Amino acid sequence: MHMDDALSLVTNVGFPAGLCFILLRHILHTMEEKLDKLDLSLHELIRVIQDLNDNNSPSSKSSKPDE
Repeated sequence: MHMDDALSLVTNVGFPAGLCFILLRHILHTMEEKLDKLDLSLHELIRVIQDLNDNNSPSSKSSKPDE
């Protein structure tokens, strides 16, 4: 949002409403970035857990039981 847009918003709807809108927009943008990072981290964690499960599964072990 540019300064002209903010000034127009404050002029048209009033200072308190304009300020609330600007702050809400900033908070939503910040939360979106953090949620995107969290989503990427969760996908990476899921991949690592699946890799660990695949490596520890009985079919992946090559040793034969003693008879």
